[in-house]
Amino acid sequence: MMGKVHLLPGTTFSDVRMKGDLDPSKSAAMTLDEVECWLAHAITGVYHRELHRGIGATPLVAWQRGLEGSDEQPGRGSPTPVTDARKFLIDFLPMERRLVRRQGVFLHSISYWSDVLRTLIGEREKMVVRYDPRDLSRIYLWAPDGRYYDLSYADLRRPAISLWEHRLALKRLREDGRAQVDEDAIFAAIDRMRGIVDRAIVETKTLRRQRERRLQAARVAPVEPAVAKPDKPHPTAFEPLPENERLFTNVEEWL
Repeated sequence: MMGKVHLLPGTTFSDVRMKGDLDPSKSAAMTLDEVECWLAHAITGVYHRELHRGIGATPLVAWQRGLEGSDEQPGRGSPTPVTDARKFLIDFLPMERRLVRRQGVFLHSISYWSDVLRTLIGEREKMVVRYDPRDLSRIYLWAPDGRYYDLSYADLRRPAISLWEHRLALKRLREDGRAQVDEDAIFAAIDRMRGIVDRAIVETKTLRRQRERRLQAARVAPVEPAVAKPDKPHPTAFEPLPENERLFTNVEEWL
């Protein structure tokens, strides 16, 4: 499967020696959503139906044998059907355990809040909190009543950020000598980084247009200037004109 992934445009490869002089940013053509869709099809439509040498069957056949049983082993039976797609998705997200405080729930140095927390303030046990690394603007608290509750930023003016941006911001702040990092510093750093990217995109587009204009100008053949015929040299005062060009032929020359 990883071999197929490295065939996608924009791959960074797993080894810098394999990448060589290739610049992945120049060949990248797919969005993250498109990569996720491609990966889902590659797993369910291709990988699950290809022969796996380790098990001697396709993963799909091995799954069916595990459920239905075979001559060698009894089946485990069909799994419980998924009735709550939202909970099913959240269950697979990464998790942390956090206390509910009066200010809310703190995760990744960011404060989160929801009115449902009012009834949970004072709980001594840490609660399960799950988050989507692609969007930290919302997290999910597993409450004692067996339900997930959405917690949003305590400051709703904050923009949605990814875990990757968050980690890069922390790295930049530590490089700048910031020992203590708070929420304001994190979002300020992310805002600066996004500004750099936005300006680079504009400059890159401008440079690309300028380069295309130069290439277009180079492809246009230059118009050769017309070569003017040299003028007939004017006779000097010391050179007599030929007889056929003289206006008066019977003129005595005084030289």
